[in-house]
Amino acid sequence: MNRSRPLGLLLSALAAALLAAAPAAGQDGYPAKPIRIIAPFPPGNSSDVAARFLGEQLAARLGQPVVVENKVGASGQVGAAYVAKADPDGYTLLMTSTSATISPAIYKSIPFDILGDFAPIVRVAVAPMVLLVRADAPYASLENFVAQLRSHPERYTYATAGTGTIQHLAIAAFLSRLKTDVLGVPYKGSPQALTDLIGGQVQFMFDAVLSGKPHVDSGRLKPLAVASLAPIAQMPGVPAAAQSAVPELKDFEIEGWVGLLAPRETPAAITQRLNREIVAVLTSPGMRERLAKANIATAAANTPQEFSQFLRKDAQRWKDIVTAARIPQE
Repeated sequence: MNRSRPLGLLLSALAAALLAAAPAAGQDGYPAKPIRIIAPFPPGNSSDVAARFLGEQLAARLGQPVVVENKVGASGQVGAAYVAKADPDGYTLLMTSTSATISPAIYKSIPFDILGDFAPIVRVAVAPMVLLVRADAPYASLENFVAQLRSHPERYTYATAGTGTIQHLAIAAFLSRLKTDVLGVPYKGSPQALTDLIGGQVQFMFDAVLSGKPHVDSGRLKPLAVASLAPIAQMPGVPAAAQSAVPELKDFEIEGWVGLLAPRETPAAITQRLNREIVAVLTSPGMRERLAKANIATAAANTPQEFSQFLRKDAQRWKDIVTAARIPQE
């Protein structure tokens, strides 16, 4: 009787099982070294703040340091392009924001494809926008402001945080619906724009609650409305533009977002592991409270697939806004 054949079959089966288990073992070994999150905007921006808050908790869960590195420039394009070209091993990630889906609608050429060069991980947070004027501005309501703006548009100028920013497109969408032309002044970021708004050099602007609310709390600016379908917890008592008596603003919603991406071809096992860990962090009461204090609202729990679908819809939304506002590509 030949006993070697059954033994050979057993050894072959064992070898095949070990090979099949190898990827799982590699997955279990992730991460084996520090992870970098690239924030493509300066410190204090919503993507930077979210990355730093999240990085602390993620490091504790993964057992490896999570380092946030700012690579700024060209409305977030420098940092995004850097991550798009990084090794798809899960150790270089991008905490990007709305600018990533706005840029294709504004610029003829950008050094990355937000829909093709990245593996979505999770949408982390949302950033509601608020319409701001000086605290002493003579407007009792959004309706009153719109009436005066329509009557004398030549008396007004608005500020943006730069061409192609969400602040710019929020104003563009707002004025497009009102069919009103107003002179705009682009600044190099929200801080400079807010300073001139407070100083009276410009009369109004849309900005993220994150950066605008401190000036509201200090009594230097007045919020007229949030660009949301309903009032938001971060701005109690401030009405939603969509619920105003201005019919053109029905369903008006301009909301920024912050999300985590990896280079394309990052293994699904890694993006799914990161998604699970981050969702666990974001749904913890402590993290929700911490982000809320920074005027950032956590996004609803979402999968990589859901975030991917969101990116496609958001990119189309900005394209439609740019077309409606007749903003030329640069």
